[in-house]
Parts: sequence; structure tokens; C-alpha cells
Amino acid sequence: MNNSVYIDLNSWEICANPKGFIPVDADIAKTILLLNKKGYITKSSCAGHHDIKFIDMDGADIANLAELEKDPEIIVKEIRDTEFDYWKEIGGSVIYVVFNDCYDFPNIPDGFTLEDGNYLSHKVNFYDHDKKRIAIPLINKEIKKYNKILYEWANNLPNIKEG
Repeated sequence: MNNSVYIDLNSWEICANPKGFIPVDADIAKTILLLNKKGYITKSSCAGHHDIKFIDMDGADIANLAELEKDPEIIVKEIRDTEFDYWKEIGGSVIYVVFNDCYDFPNIPDGFTLEDGNYLSHKVNFYDHDKKRIAIPLINKEIKKYNKILYEWANNLPNIKEG
């Protein structure tokens, strides 16, 4: 299922059949519209998603097998004499906005970090500190909460174009 909407690069409005556009997750689209209309030009963004994805790891040292088998994010695929292969779950998602430039923001939204002056993000973990899987409704609730915080922050930012 495609959850993207399109933002026209000229009008900064959501459109159905754009000529010049950027794809944006529907859950963050209004925030991206606000930021760009106010002069904070964005390069990319993500609303955060609860997707179960794995990284394929091959040729791990057999000495690490016992420890990795205890990790709930690991699925062992194949064990050989001196090495083994496994999948490692990507245990989280990130709500983020990457800006074209570094802006002098008066503040950053609660729960977010600003790296390199242009990468604003909030990490959503799928596991708690005890390596216990967090319930999907709670993960989705956190994603929604921080997208709302981001939207309210963008709404309260001053318009760069007005100084």
C-alpha cells in the first residue's frame, strides 16, 4: 500500500497529478507543507512506520552464536562449523525531516534532536530496555504523538520570509 501524497514544488500544496513534486508520507505531509511555506525548505522526511524488516548478516563468527541466540531481534538462518548466518530485525523507526540548509531554529520539538544543523529526528524503538517487544498499538501511538508534536512545532515557527 502506498501511503505517499505529493506536494507541488511551486505552490507547496498537496496535489493529485503534479508536474514538479516531492513524495511525502501522508502522516507528515501537513508538517512539510508548513515548513516549506514558512521558508524552511526540506529535502526529505519520514513520518515513521511500524515495519518489520531484517538485515541479512552472513559469515558471523561461531563464537558469537550463543550470545546472539538470546537476542529477540535475531533469527539464526544457518549454522556451519566456524560461522553462521542470521537475520537481525531493524528494531525501530525514525520520524525525521532533512532540511536543505541549516536554519537558526528558536527551539526544537520536544523529544527530537537536531544533528548537523539540518537533520531533525525522533527515534521510535520497537523494544524496551529489557529487550521486550513493545506492543504494536503502543508503537503506533508514539509515532502519532511525535508527528503531532512536530506539526505543532512547525506551526509555531516564525516565517523566515517575513524575517
